[in-house]
Amino acid sequence: MILTPGSRIAQYEVLSTIGAGGMGEVYRARDPRLGRDVAIKVMAPHVAADPEMRRRFETEARAIAALSHSSIVAIHELAFVDDLPVAVMELLEGQTLRQHMKAGPIEWREAARIGAMIADGLAAAHARGIVHRDLKPENVFLTTDGAVKILDFGLALRRHVMPGTSSEGPTVAPTAAHVILGTFGYMAPEQVTGDPVDARTDIFALGCILYEMVSARPRFSGATPQEIVAQLLHDSGRHLTAIDALGPREFSAVVGRCTERAASARFESAADVAMALRALQSGSPLTIAAAEARRSKPKGKSLAVLPFVNSGADPSTEFLTNGITENIINSLSQISGLRVVPRSLVFRYQGPQDPSTIGAALNARLILTGRVSQQGDYLTIQAELVDTVSESQIWGDQFRPKLTELANVQQDIAWQITEALRLKLTGAQKKKLRRRATVNPEAYQEYLRGRHFFNSWSPDGFRRALQHFERAMDLDPTYAPSYSGFGDTVGCMTYYGLIPPQDGFPRAQAAARKAISLDPELADAYATLGMGELFFEWNWPAAEQNFLKSIALNPNVATVRAFHALMLATSGRHEESIAEARHGRQLDPLSPLVNMSVGWALFFAGRLKEAIDELIQVRKILLGEANHEAGSVIIVAHEALGRFEEAARLASGTTCFGIPLDGNALLRAWREGGARGYWQERLAQLQRATLPPSLGHYNTGVVLSQIGRLDDAISELEALVADRHGGPVFFGVDPTLAPLRGHPRFEALLTRIGAPRSPTVSAPHTTRR
Repeated sequence: MILTPGSRIAQYEVLSTIGAGGMGEVYRARDPRLGRDVAIKVMAPHVAADPEMRRRFETEARAIAALSHSSIVAIHELAFVDDLPVAVMELLEGQTLRQHMKAGPIEWREAARIGAMIADGLAAAHARGIVHRDLKPENVFLTTDGAVKILDFGLALRRHVMPGTSSEGPTVAPTAAHVILGTFGYMAPEQVTGDPVDARTDIFALGCILYEMVSARPRFSGATPQEIVAQLLHDSGRHLTAIDALGPREFSAVVGRCTERAASARFESAADVAMALRALQSGSPLTIAAAEARRSKPKGKSLAVLPFVNSGADPSTEFLTNGITENIINSLSQISGLRVVPRSLVFRYQGPQDPSTIGAALNARLILTGRVSQQGDYLTIQAELVDTVSESQIWGDQFRPKLTELANVQQDIAWQITEALRLKLTGAQKKKLRRRATVNPEAYQEYLRGRHFFNSWSPDGFRRALQHFERAMDLDPTYAPSYSGFGDTVGCMTYYGLIPPQDGFPRAQAAARKAISLDPELADAYATLGMGELFFEWNWPAAEQNFLKSIALNPNVATVRAFHALMLATSGRHEESIAEARHGRQLDPLSPLVNMSVGWALFFAGRLKEAIDELIQVRKILLGEANHEAGSVIIVAHEALGRFEEAARLASGTTCFGIPLDGNALLRAWREGGARGYWQERLAQLQRATLPPSLGHYNTGVVLSQIGRLDDAISELEALVADRHGGPVFFGVDPTLAPLRGHPRFEALLTRIGAPRSPTVSAPHTTRR
């Protein structure tokens, strides 16, 4: 069946041909019902005539349909048209990993990021009892937005019971004994010998892919299949050290363990591989096996509080388990002499986990685990503290509080841990841990729900958090954390432009002051005051005083360090700013806000090349809004350096601070009209965009200043000051506004907002023709 643009298959309108393979044709089509484009895979008639190939096609569709994961291509529908199998699938934009590898070796951090996402998808498949059996670079797709998708489950096998999982299910693709299926060079030894396969077979293939990504050559190769098999079955693995020069020793250790000949010697699960690779990405020291973990004892007392497991069947009570975990982390992180792994790292490990594996990945000797179940008005909380080096339990207890007592049982757990570890506490720390909360039980649960949604760090999450914090304040007007949570949320929403500054910052500050009046030791409330003083009041001394007070009360909150770093940058204290931002990242290496603060600190210091390098790494680690923000700063930094071709190339098909950019038009404008032509085109694209006032005025001011329309640029910036937006705090240090420095109106504007002057920022170099 050959389809042409404009023809229809079922309800889908064919738009174009994507490609062809041995199984048939793939088309781009439009689904008018849902208003989305899809990929349609149509089996070729001569292939469909082969019962085995037809079965394989249908097997792939059923295997993918059984899965739902961001790292696995989604299938929407399996149909038959003119007796030919047709699979309607998620449309992917990008290229296969094989195509990407043709450009040469991949930097090890990027290889680790890709590998971890492949491992995530495999873990989801294995949890459903599905083994891929043909994982290779051709079957891994890299999308243009940084996602990784596993393709082609045509050889997928569903087993009844798989190591490391409890999944059961009917066999999807049965294989006769001693039949070889897969691709030479990626097949595990048990595939080559025709022995039974399981999840560890896919882990072997993943190890081969990791090796090939960084070295640009196959892990096992030969002129004939026989040569490949001989190398596979007799290779000693000594040449793995050759990739040490391309990445850390621990990376080659991960590859080595994945590609062990004996399946029992490999990682137990794909989830463990993902953990190991992310530990490398985040800079955590990595040990590969429990024996190595024992030999590389983490220094000092280091603790990871894993997310408590919800043993009940009701997912709506997840806020309870997350809230218990977070409050224990917050209580223990304030104790000197104890390193507590930040929330963003431990919350990646949801569900039952092996403490030794996680301890090695997070460089934490101590692991606290817990399970929570609810029976009526009572909770049963089972907690256990394990030493991952000696693999022994240090402490364990069961608590059975009423829901009305939940606020205090978390403090009890934290206190008992300090006792078990014989930590030396100050009098103030003891008093704080032993203090009993008096809070309305319903208000406390609303507070936990608010924190649960706040931690999603998304516009919708912020809005839902506000509703719960408001209910908590209504139910118990004396509970200080509810006011602090409300102020924190409103402050963040205002900072990100979701609430007008005249409305948001005063409400946030009022809530923070109320929280402090009820409890003068709430660190979060002082940070909220600091944000308002900086971004709304433009009062640098008051802002610093509040940030330092918050840090003194709890020095381990990375987000406060990030905002303090921004305050230091706007004061022109750039070395202090960079050091503070990096300190924050050490505390919380996966926080989007904290990672961006390092890039911004370098950017405002005028160290633009370093900022670009830093933010390239951020984009490899983080997805979502942080990825877009990092990309925007990279583009602007290239522009400030006069690298207009590079900026145009990066701008193609993306946005820069919300402005849709046409990279091809920018490139033409640069080549035809030099820097001025580039900025004229940039202005035209900006004027076509619909932006909130905070972004619109600031971006227009920057572009107009580059064109030389200085008075018009200053008028745009004056509008920001008139409406008391947060952007003016950056005027004095933003390299892209350098053309305005020395202009009387611009200097008057800086004086009006009381901005500290930075003598270190000079006009960036731009190339003109």
